[in-house]
Amino acid sequence: MENESQELLLSDWGAIEDVLGGASAIDGLAREHGALKRARRVRSGSDLLRLALAYAVTGYSLRTTAAWSEASVGIDLCDVSLLSRLREAGDFLAVLVRKLLAQTAETVDASTCWHGAPIRLVDGSLFSGPERKGGQHRLHASFDPTRGVFTSIDLTGTHEGESLARGEIEPGAIAVADRNYAKTHALRDLDANGSFYAVRAGIRSVRLMDPLSGERVTAKAILAALGESQSAELAVTMIEAKTSKKNPRLPLKARLVILKANEAATRYEQARIKTSRRVHKATPTQETQDMAGVVIILTNLPADLWSIDQIAALYRLRWQIELAFKTLKSLFEMRDVPAKDPRMARTWILANLIAALLSMRLSVAIQQAIPPRASSK
Repeated sequence: MENESQELLLSDWGAIEDVLGGASAIDGLAREHGALKRARRVRSGSDLLRLALAYAVTGYSLRTTAAWSEASVGIDLCDVSLLSRLREAGDFLAVLVRKLLAQTAETVDASTCWHGAPIRLVDGSLFSGPERKGGQHRLHASFDPTRGVFTSIDLTGTHEGESLARGEIEPGAIAVADRNYAKTHALRDLDANGSFYAVRAGIRSVRLMDPLSGERVTAKAILAALGESQSAELAVTMIEAKTSKKNPRLPLKARLVILKANEAATRYEQARIKTSRRVHKATPTQETQDMAGVVIILTNLPADLWSIDQIAALYRLRWQIELAFKTLKSLFEMRDVPAKDPRMARTWILANLIAALLSMRLSVAIQQAIPPRASSK
């Protein structure tokens, strides 16, 4: 990938500037977000972006990147000066990532096979430096499976937990996520915003209540509703664990879709419980063990439009964002962050994301330039 990266950074740089709005626009963003406080040897935002990409996508060390910049683009820097510049570039690069995401969303057409509400698969992925030094970073993202593109990306430290609030779910769209995202307050916000959700839940991840009796929904009740069937459904309400007397909230109505897991999924869940017991010294409750062969999904999608089977199929799309993360990390060699410094690690990750999004733009442009093949009769 090294030769291709050098060619991109040298001969095709003007095309990259054009994609991002031109050199003056890039320079304005760099100054606005504190990446160019003093223009000395690095005189523009475009130069800074080129250095960040060179450091990230070529696999060069700081010293080699500094030598490359002098020989190839005439920017004379030592590795210490380059380090100082790149450490301040994070916010600037994050803005460019958002800009490229918006452009990609505008240029990629939705699949002709899907005419329903926008689907947003929400998940997160961790990045860590050498020997986990310098802390870790979490990439929060939403992915549109009908177009095969990320719709939102946010890079934070691991102190920022996974949340649907980071998914940028627009009104009318459907958020699909795993059990880490089953938080009543986030689901309530989506419902109030006119958005939908289909989120896997654990028996203890949310407070599920029977709307008629007002009692907590137990694993026994869920298993009884399922019986010998492959699927079932319960009407439930959710309440927050802590409520304010000054601002009490009504129970949130939802559908609880119950699916019998296949043998492979059951074995995986049982193994996960054993690992949690061994590694984290956790003591699983009897309810948790009883639910190992069952998948439960919380949703506010209307029952007259979305059957149990359709919701199950919708949730199964979630693997696509995991595949997108794996593709991103493998294709752009992002599995191992070389920087120990947290700010340098952030710059390295964001610069790689910019390279990935630029490649996606190029791929889309090529596809759109090729005329459709005539159908054979």
